[in-house]
Amino acid sequence: SDQNMADTVNLSLDAVYQICVESLSACGVTELHRGAIARLLCAAERDGCTSHGLFRLPAFLEGARSINLDAVPEVRDVLPGVVHVDGKGGFQQASVNAGIDPLILKAQSQGVAILGVGNTHGMSGAMWYHAEQLADKGLVSIVCCNTPAYVTSRVGSPKRVYGTNPMAFGWPREGKSPLVWDQATSVMARGEIQVAQRDGHAIPDGVGVGEDGNVTKDPAEILRGAQLPFGLYKGSNIGMMIELLSACLFGSDLAVDKPDGTPFHEYSRGLFIIAIDPAKLRTSGSALAHAETLFSALMDGEGSRLPGDRRHKHRKDVEEGKEITIPASLIQKIEELTKQGGAKN
Repeated sequence: SDQNMADTVNLSLDAVYQICVESLSACGVTELHRGAIARLLCAAERDGCTSHGLFRLPAFLEGARSINLDAVPEVRDVLPGVVHVDGKGGFQQASVNAGIDPLILKAQSQGVAILGVGNTHGMSGAMWYHAEQLADKGLVSIVCCNTPAYVTSRVGSPKRVYGTNPMAFGWPREGKSPLVWDQATSVMARGEIQVAQRDGHAIPDGVGVGEDGNVTKDPAEILRGAQLPFGLYKGSNIGMMIELLSACLFGSDLAVDKPDGTPFHEYSRGLFIIAIDPAKLRTSGSALAHAETLFSALMDGEGSRLPGDRRHKHRKDVEEGKEITIPASLIQKIEELTKQGGAKN
């Protein structure tokens, strides 16, 4: 872009991983948690999802000051089709990892199972990461989580009632990368608005409202006001569903349970996954083979692509040696927080 190259640093994926692990370690994050966080952030950078990559590391480093760093997730085998992970007040990533294998076994033995993660803190990160993990094991999935209150239910009101409440859907494919999409229920992911603010970009109309409830294009005003759901009441309804599934079923905070402006790491965060094994459901024919009919119809010429194609292209480029471009200011911020963390520990 038109940024001066001195404003950015090019790094290999291994170097990004090292930065994550070393800075988290300096801030007292145990191996269990730092490995889980570093893998998630590196997967996002590898796939070109900048707003969920290293950009999120400072929030983890800051969160380490107040989150239970010694938390060891407790996996509860609640019912034949249900896994519940109590994160014991630690970061969420290790808790999801602890629940994924039991979820896979239950879904494969019964056809369907759910995982609920509760009592975790800090950023959830990219939902597609878990949908892809499950698709790689042959499972169809829906993955969603609730976030602190950032989203209003309607134009004209700055009252925040939901999180950006992202949801991913994963579908395995024979001999191909799985089909995975991931989207916030807000018009734009909060990380994208934060990146626009950092880089001084305006954003399109209809993304959010200022503190007066009126629509604005200024990222800073939206971050102080409220984001809007996509498709207005339709997106709002999906946000509500994710809020109920992620918070109420397994006992985490609703967005409205905490007063506005509560530091995000003080929210108890929830994540919900439903996993389905498509292998044994039909009397004849294959679910996966049948799905290819739809995917072929969608790929009907110039400019057509399936969700996730851009990520996979970026991934291939990185695997072939393309470096990852990181703003120098972000590296500097991470170094400062690492020094502070090192001094504290």
